Amino acid sequence: MSNKTKILLLLLVLAIFLVPSGQPITVDVNMSYFGPPWDVDHDGDIDYNDASLLVSRYGDTGPPDWIREDIDDNGEVNSVDASLLVNHYMEYWLVIP
Repeated sequence: MSNKTKILLLLLVLAIFLVPSGQPITVDVNMSYFGPPWDVDHDGDIDYNDASLLVSRYGDTGPPDWIREDIDDNGEVNSVDASLLVNHYMEYWLVIP
């Protein structure tokens, strides 16, 4: 179990015992994705969905690191990004939040 998961569980347990009965409990969790950049849709595999997302933004430009489809973070969705995705097509791994 990751440290983030342990902390979240601890907060939930504390909230259950410390919040008066009938009161709402609010927990804000910020999840980050730590997979490879060519997994555009962050689902743990490189497939048609990732390619489709990249193609839908092909030729778009913006500041570096502006969208997930800009795999090499150079500010432009281009053939370099497509090449990176194709080189890893059909790879997969376990995604752990």
